Amino acid sequence: MRTEMIEKKYYKFDELSDEAREHVYDHFREFNAQDMLGSKENEDSLKAFEKIFPIKVADWQYGDQNFINFRMEVDYDEIEELTGWRLVSYLWNNYREKIFKGKYYSTPGTYTDVVKNADGSIANYKYHYKHRHSKIIFDNCCVLTGYYMDDDLLSEIYAYMNKPDSRTFKELLNDCLYNWVHACQEEMEYQDSPEAIKETIEANDYEFDEEGNLQ
Repeated sequence: MRTEMIEKKYYKFDELSDEAREHVYDHFREFNAQDMLGSKENEDSLKAFEKIFPIKVADWQYGDQNFINFRMEVDYDEIEELTGWRLVSYLWNNYREKIFKGKYYSTPGTYTDVVKNADGSIANYKYHYKHRHSKIIFDNCCVLTGYYMDDDLLSEIYAYMNKPDSRTFKELLNDCLYNWVHACQEEMEYQDSPEAIKETIEANDYEFDEEGNLQ
């Protein structure tokens, strides 16, 4: 019987040849294409928007093509055609609590109610602090799910409420949805960029073989 020891070499990304780096880029872009088109965070923001406003999204796509189709689900056709300050009033009266949150305040916390073991070591304790949401100062950052894509969906509405124009309610919602599509597209393009891929590799301390295969 003969036993041979095989030596394996591991390379950092910057140590790879140009050809091997291109292989790495292709691999990560292929993974991104599968992951981004079904990005849960992006879809969660869209679904939260759909639950608040009177719409039903039929289908959408970003990547090779960018589109989104939806229909309005309102009791009266006149609501679709609301515009200007009438629409601002309607948005404020019907959606204020869903698209604005009271600004959050909290005090420094303290540990109290310490429970000790027989040997004197701490077994348990409670952390106390005061917190509240303001009823007069509002915040509109990532109010749907906490993910930044919320802001891309709602930015047109906030701008409209500050300075209304001639767009109808339906046209305004259409612009919101297309903002989401384009934001998803831009996110996907950034994730495919050499800079973003290299950031991911360095953050995870990935290593490769000489051909650029992840080890």
